[in-house]
Amino acid sequence: MSTKIGVFAVVSLSLVMLTPSYADVTSFSLHEKSFFTIDETFSFSGKQEGKDIVYVIIRDSSGNFKGMLSDPAPGQGEFSVIPRLVENFFASQGTYNATAFTDKQKEGDGVTIELEFDGDKVFQAPDVILKLKTIDNKEVEVEKTITFTVKLVDDSIKDPVFSLKNEPSGATIDSKTGKFVWTPSKSHGSIQDVHYGFDIIVKKGSQEDTEEVIITVKKAYVEPEETEPKDTEPKDTEPKDTEPKDTEPKDTESEELGIAPFVDESKDPQSYVDRYNN
Repeated sequence: MSTKIGVFAVVSLSLVMLTPSYADVTSFSLHEKSFFTIDETFSFSGKQEGKDIVYVIIRDSSGNFKGMLSDPAPGQGEFSVIPRLVENFFASQGTYNATAFTDKQKEGDGVTIELEFDGDKVFQAPDVILKLKTIDNKEVEVEKTITFTVKLVDDSIKDPVFSLKNEPSGATIDSKTGKFVWTPSKSHGSIQDVHYGFDIIVKKGSQEDTEEVIITVKKAYVEPEETEPKDTEPKDTEPKDTEPKDTEPKDTESEELGIAPFVDESKDPQSYVDRYNN
């Protein structure tokens, strides 16, 4: 008799362990995509404890009913509701709540996620905020390499995508790691410091954040000194009398003959030649 009771107790315990009192939805999200546009159909998929029919009810931020989706034939431990048009559920921009539950679980005990509709697409509101850490301004010399790695405020976010906008020529960033590298060429330098401002962008799903960065390329060249032109004009602009003044009385007759006034015409001209030579 005790053996039969023991066997019955084991069988009863096994049935209790294999058959839950009711099957709850444990988690769900938008199916396969992070967002759906206004002209697409959307769906949800998730996990449950059993194999019950799952319903998803959507309400606006005021609690007004907007529609319901369901999976009438889910697989064991999972579900995926039948797709429906986005425009049939989301008419105005704002926040919506989607609650998934089984018939036994009821809506009040279901799992709720928050959705957002921006007028063009519906997406699941993120649990964490995508934000870049502040990036200090940098300085670099021409033909020297500057490198740094961009970081997120919440480093638990997986697989963000990094990019640049309006960056100087030659600058790059690794889209997965956020490592920035740039070697400014001689053409980036000048006779004074040159400031290059651009944006670093990170995206994850529907989230995006931008951080402006300014890199200063330090003075690379010396400005040539200006040379003053030489003054070729005479400083005294008043006209000068360059003709020698004749203070001796002029012998008009000698001038007519072409003989200097000091010449004694009675002497032999050779005497003047000999005097000059001596």
